[in-house]
Amino acid sequence: MAVVTKVGRQSWPVATFLTFSYLVLTAGGISMVVPFLIMLTSAVSNSWDYEQFHPLPTYLWNREERYMKFLAEKYLDIAAPRVRVSRDFRLFSAAYHPRSEWQSFRNMREDEAFFETPPFCFGSENGRQKQLETQLADYRDWLTQYDRPLLTLPMFARFTRVRYQTTMREFYEREYLAREGLDRAALSGRALEEGGLAVLADRWQEAKFKHFFFLELMVEGSYPYHLRSWLPPLDEKRWQDYCRFVRELPAEWKTPITAQHLWLRFLENAVSDLDAFRARTGLNVSGLHDVPFPETEPTNPRLQQLWQTFVQEKWPIWMVELPPERASGYRAYLRERTGSIERYNRMVKADHADWESVPWTGRPPRAPLARNFWRDYLLQLPPAELANYRVSPEMSYREFLQTRYGDVGHLNRAYGWDATEFASVQIPVADIDYAQFLAQEGWVMRTFLTFNLHQVFRYMAVQGRALLNTAILVGLSILTCLTVNPLAAYALSRFHMRQTQKILLFLLATMAFPHEVSMIPNFLLLREFGLLNTYAALVLPRLANGFGIFLLKGFFDSLPAELYEAATIDGAGEFVMFSRITLPLCKPILAYQALLTFIATYGGFMWAFLVCQDSRMWTVMVWIYQYQQTAQAFPYMVMAAFVLASIPTLIVFLFCQKIILRGIIIPTMK
Repeated sequence: MAVVTKVGRQSWPVATFLTFSYLVLTAGGISMVVPFLIMLTSAVSNSWDYEQFHPLPTYLWNREERYMKFLAEKYLDIAAPRVRVSRDFRLFSAAYHPRSEWQSFRNMREDEAFFETPPFCFGSENGRQKQLETQLADYRDWLTQYDRPLLTLPMFARFTRVRYQTTMREFYEREYLAREGLDRAALSGRALEEGGLAVLADRWQEAKFKHFFFLELMVEGSYPYHLRSWLPPLDEKRWQDYCRFVRELPAEWKTPITAQHLWLRFLENAVSDLDAFRARTGLNVSGLHDVPFPETEPTNPRLQQLWQTFVQEKWPIWMVELPPERASGYRAYLRERTGSIERYNRMVKADHADWESVPWTGRPPRAPLARNFWRDYLLQLPPAELANYRVSPEMSYREFLQTRYGDVGHLNRAYGWDATEFASVQIPVADIDYAQFLAQEGWVMRTFLTFNLHQVFRYMAVQGRALLNTAILVGLSILTCLTVNPLAAYALSRFHMRQTQKILLFLLATMAFPHEVSMIPNFLLLREFGLLNTYAALVLPRLANGFGIFLLKGFFDSLPAELYEAATIDGAGEFVMFSRITLPLCKPILAYQALLTFIATYGGFMWAFLVCQDSRMWTVMVWIYQYQQTAQAFPYMVMAAFVLASIPTLIVFLFCQKIILRGIIIPTMK
C-alpha cells in the first residue's frame, strides 16, 4: 500500500513535496556515484589525464586526448630526484619542439589554449596516410638492420618493464632447463621460476630476486649516456641481456639517442638567457629545442663556438668509431702505456702473441681495463680530429634512405618532403609516432583500459601468499562469526538466566571502547601466547562481537515460542532446534553479520600489520599500503589498486543484499 494515496498526489503541496524529495534523493545518489566513477576513471588513466578527475574517461571518444595520452605514455614524464626535466621528455622535446614554457606534459595540460589547435601531428594523416605508412615501414626496416642497439633507448617505460620481465623469465627458464637437463612438464610453474631466478642471479652476480616481477630497468635507464667519458659496461652479463632485449624490441617501442637530443641537452646547460642567445645568434626561435644540430661547422660565429665546444669537448666518446687506419696508432699507444705485450696480456687477461694480434673493431673493447685504455686513447687525441669520427643514428638513417631511394627526389615523393639533400634529413620521430598511433589505435585503447588493473593484480599475485592469506582470514572470520555469535545469542535468548541482562550489559560495554584502544593489550596478550605471525592472531580478537550477539538475541527473541514447543514435542533437541529452526529463520540478520565481518576483516590494515610483521603473513590490504608507498610516482596505479580491492566487497554485498532485503520486505508483507 502506497504511503501517499492517489487523491493525495493530486494536491499540489503534496506533489511539490514529492518532487522535492525525489530531487534530493537523486542529488544524493549522484553525489555518491560520481566519486566512484572518478575513482574508476583514475584507475584507467596515466600521467596525462590523472589530475582531470572526470567521471568518465574522455579518451574513449576524444581522439586528441587519446593521442596525447599515447605520447605521455611513450615519453613517460617521470623525472629522477633533483632533475628538472626527465630524460624521456628531453627526447620528446628534441623530436616535437614544444613551446619553451612546456617543461612537462603537465604544463601542456594546464595550458587552457593547448587544444585550440590540433596538438603536434594530430590530423596530419589527411592526404598523407600512405606517406606516414611508408615512413613507419622504412623506420622499422632501418632499426631492424641497425647494428648499434646501444644508440637506441626503450620507450613506453611501464609497458617495456612488463615485456622485459617476460623476456628475461622465458630466457632464463630455458637456460635453467638446458643446464639441468630437465623437462618443463616435470616442474611446477613456481619451481621453474625459482630455477630461472637462480641462473639469473649466478649470471648477473647479484642477489637472487624473489620473482621476475621485481626486475627493473632502472639501472640501465640511469646510465649517463650524455657524459663524454662514459663507456657502457660491455663485459657485464646484465648489460648484454639488456642489449639483446633492446635489439628484439619492436621498432616503435624504442627511439634513437639522436645528436639533436644530445645537442639540446648541451644547450640547456650552456645557454642561460634565451633572449641573449637570440640576440647573439640572430636566430628567431621560440626555444632551444628549435635550434637544429648542424652536422657540419656552422658559419654563425656564436653558434660556431657552441658547436665546436659540443663536438670537441662534450660529444660522448662511446658514440665514436675510429677508421681502420687508426689501428696502428692505437696499438702504439698500448705499447707505450704498458711496455710489453706480456704485461698487457696480464692486465687485460688475454693471450695475444704480439701487438698486431690485439683485436681492432674501431669500437670500445669488452674487457674493463682494455676499455679504459680505449677511453684514455680517445681522450688524448686532438679534439678537432676526434670530432671527425662521430657516429649518430641520423648518419645511419641517412645512409639507409640514400641506399633505398637513391635520389632525394624519390624520397620527397615517398615522404611528402621538400628536402634538398640527404645530409639535411632528420629522423621523423614525430611522424613515426603518429603513424604508430594510427596503426595501433585499437591496441592503445585496450591497453589503457586494462594495463593498470592487470599490473596491480600481478603485483598482488606474486606477493608471497597475500591472496591466500586474505581468503583464509576472511573465511575463518566469517565462519567463527556465524558460529560463536549465534550460539551465544541463542543461549541468552532460550535460557532465561538471572544474569542475562548483566551479560548483555557487559557485551555492550565493549562498544564503548574504540578498536584502537584494545590493540596494544591484545597485541601483548598474543605475544605472551606466542601467536604472532599466525592466523590465530588475526582471527581470535574478532572471534566474538558484543554488538552482534546483542543484535542476534533480539532477533531470536522475536521468534514465536510455539515453534520451539512444537519441536520439543516432536523430540527435537536444542542443537536441532538451533540448526533447523532458528538459523534458517534468521538468514537476513546472519547475512548482515557476515557482511559486517567481511568488511571489517578484509579492510583491516592496522591490526594485520601489527600482529604479522612477517611479510609472508601479510594480507592484501597490507600489501596495498606497501604498494602505495612504492608507487607514489604513479598515483593512477594506486587508484587501480583501490578499485581492485573494492571488487570483493562489492561481490559480497551483492550476494548478501538479496538475503538482507528479504528480511526487511517479507515481515512487512506479512
